[in-house]
Amino acid sequence: MNQHTLETVVTAVKMDQSGYWHTLENSPFYAEGGGQPADRGWIGSHEVLDIQLIEDEVRHLLHESLPIGTTVEARIDEDVRRDHSIQHTAQHLLTAILEDRHGIRTLSFGIGSADSSIEIETTTMDWPQINALEHELQQLVYENRPIHVYEIPEEEVDRTRLRKATDRMGMIRIVEIEGIDYNACGGTHVGTTGQLGTIHVTAMKKVRGNIRLTYVAGDRALKATQQAREALRSIHHTFSTTNESVAERVIEEHTIRLEREKEIKTLEERIAKAKVEAVLKEDNYVALHVGRTEAETLTTAIIERIAATGRIAVGANYGTQKLFVMHDGTHDIAVGKFLKTALQEMQIGRGGGNHKQAQARFTSVSELERGMEEIVKRLQEGVLSC
Repeated sequence: MNQHTLETVVTAVKMDQSGYWHTLENSPFYAEGGGQPADRGWIGSHEVLDIQLIEDEVRHLLHESLPIGTTVEARIDEDVRRDHSIQHTAQHLLTAILEDRHGIRTLSFGIGSADSSIEIETTTMDWPQINALEHELQQLVYENRPIHVYEIPEEEVDRTRLRKATDRMGMIRIVEIEGIDYNACGGTHVGTTGQLGTIHVTAMKKVRGNIRLTYVAGDRALKATQQAREALRSIHHTFSTTNESVAERVIEEHTIRLEREKEIKTLEERIAKAKVEAVLKEDNYVALHVGRTEAETLTTAIIERIAATGRIAVGANYGTQKLFVMHDGTHDIAVGKFLKTALQEMQIGRGGGNHKQAQARFTSVSELERGMEEIVKRLQEGVLSC
């Protein structure tokens, strides 16, 4: 790993709940800001956990405190720096093309651990537009345009060219993508557009009346492509498809699944009706149903049907290790409070609910059976601690 190294001195240390914040005489690290995360690296043998600009000081978070006046070696994790530089430069390119060629402003930007995103000021965008945008971006990558980063006095800044107005004073740091962008920016960037490799939009979502584009660039884009390829290979292997037929086959399987779910629902309704009739033959105040092998949806359907007859219904589902208690609202007992209190007294399970219905989950079938027996007993005997 190639790491930029600087010898410097610890000038101050401040402690809070996060750890020890160190100020250095000179720091090579980039502090979090402008949508870009902080650098990572080491001070001596200590990993730098975070870097923030606080009260005009770059502070470095460590687990341990280093003595003030100590000479230390500060080393940047160049892999992280390069990745952040690529994602940030990709944002500059995205923003410039969207605004200058399509009239769409960028409202916000952020780099995440796996991907990055920009929120853009438009209400509509579709995937054909995204595909066209990616082609435009790739052309600029191929052109390998130089990216210049420099500081100039505020009076020398060409404010007519600035992507976004700045209120900074004194020396202004300019990031310029030749022929594309002219921006006041303090973040880190690559030297040419060719170093971005490729920019790939992975998701599009409506937020606050705008559109959020999630994207990856450089190694992140390569990783995303490889993951997509592996997923596609798995689908091909499972369904014996090709790239040309995979979409049609997935839609076909989805349609079949929906039809099966309809059939299952119809069968569950028939089963529920038959099981309810069997339970109701016993004229008990508390009606119990135990579902040892059925789906939770079937258990709840049966319990709802029993409760609708005016009884207090108790149901146990072994698959999910859940217990259900329900009535139609004509009973005085608040089953949510009753169930929660009973479980606390037994010191098993967790659950609760409202006046008419409640449920609990247990850590084992044996706990479920114990809870079920006790709940039914208390309801039958009228032992209600609520």
